[in-house]
Amino acid sequence: MFRNALQVVSVIALILLAIIAPVISSGYSELRQAATAGTYPEIAKHYLTAAKRLPWRPDLYELVGTAYYHAQEYTKADDAYEKAFQRHALSPEGWVAWGDVAYLNDDPVRATLLWQDALKEENPSDQIYLRLAGIAQEHRDFSSAAENLRKFLSIRPEDAPAHYRLGLLLTLSEPDEAISELLHASQLDLQFDPVVQTLRNALNLASINDSSSERFVIIGRGLGLVNEWRLAHAAFENAIQADEKNAEAWAWLGEARQQMGWSGGDTALDSAFHLNPDSSIVRSLRGLYFQRTGNYRDALTEFQSAARLDPENPAMFVSLGDAYAMTGNLILGLQSYQYATTLAPDDATYWMLLASFCAANNANINDVGIPAAQKAVQLSPKDTATLDVLGWTYVLAGRYSEAERMLLLALEHDPQNASAHFHVAVVYLQTNDRVSAYDHLVRARDLGSAEADAALKQYFPQ
Repeated sequence: MFRNALQVVSVIALILLAIIAPVISSGYSELRQAATAGTYPEIAKHYLTAAKRLPWRPDLYELVGTAYYHAQEYTKADDAYEKAFQRHALSPEGWVAWGDVAYLNDDPVRATLLWQDALKEENPSDQIYLRLAGIAQEHRDFSSAAENLRKFLSIRPEDAPAHYRLGLLLTLSEPDEAISELLHASQLDLQFDPVVQTLRNALNLASINDSSSERFVIIGRGLGLVNEWRLAHAAFENAIQADEKNAEAWAWLGEARQQMGWSGGDTALDSAFHLNPDSSIVRSLRGLYFQRTGNYRDALTEFQSAARLDPENPAMFVSLGDAYAMTGNLILGLQSYQYATTLAPDDATYWMLLASFCAANNANINDVGIPAAQKAVQLSPKDTATLDVLGWTYVLAGRYSEAERMLLLALEHDPQNASAHFHVAVVYLQTNDRVSAYDHLVRARDLGSAEADAALKQYFPQ
């Protein structure tokens, strides 16, 4: 009896093995195919099939989610991560990615809840704190953003970008600590040094101002200079809360709204004008607004007023020069740029801008543009932007040998200068060195030059 039962069990086991073995084998085959698949959707498909055939490998669902994540199929990725979670097979990195796909699927609330749940898991990823900080900053909850960054830095104290972000957030509430965090970031990574120095100068300048409203304006302007317009906007709002009659705070609020692509910029600028029409800042920012909207006549009027109100400020005359050029008056535009250099004769920036104006309008290259660029290089011989401008004016004058020398020198100082790569490529196109031209055009395109991309399509069509 027992022997018969054993025989029956053995037969059933053999039958089951005969059925299951091919399924298991095909599951491992799917894993091998996933490793060699050429696209992320294919990878996801193989991992999903493998997960169904190898039920003891629930971790494969996370791999399915990751593949769909990279394929930008976020709904499918979300479903896969959900399956991994249900099977208790979601890794700390998987939790981060699950929140990412919810966020990328236009559901930041759900993303936040997922990341908060992730913190309840054992050994959560420290990247969760960065994600929560980013979400909080988007919702202008700067204190929560700072708190999450502090938690991240308690785990990763040598992370320079996190110190920098924390420093930015603290500029509005704790400027002394902000400076400390910003300096720490620049010590850890020198790439932050230029922007840190800009912000440090703004914070130091703000600290000696007795008006809290003016302090916020100064800080906001510093944040704008480093392209942190969301925080700058908050700073200008704080300035207005401290003094509703601060016209320049209203004007800068309008500028910040334009920079962010938000509505209400014109309304804020109108408020600024009604509060103080005799402010050169108010008039120049209104001029910028009119320029952006294509209203060049009103822009010119505003910049004329700004220059009249602040006649010793060379920046006002640079803006005025642009306004003249946009209304078709290159002669007065050039004169305005030249006047700016007389106000700041030892500042390379204004000589470079004068040369750039000549180059952009292909006007007075030999008698004004090249001498201005040479003066800029004389004042700032290692500045890659001035070297690039001098090289380009040489190109426009047909002085290719001198142009090549200047542009290659610019690239020695900054190999990532897309403009210099494009300009030296033009030199090589003009001198029939197509190989070198192609190499520099590719480099310029990869660095973000639209001009280089267009030139590649024109001269080197695929």
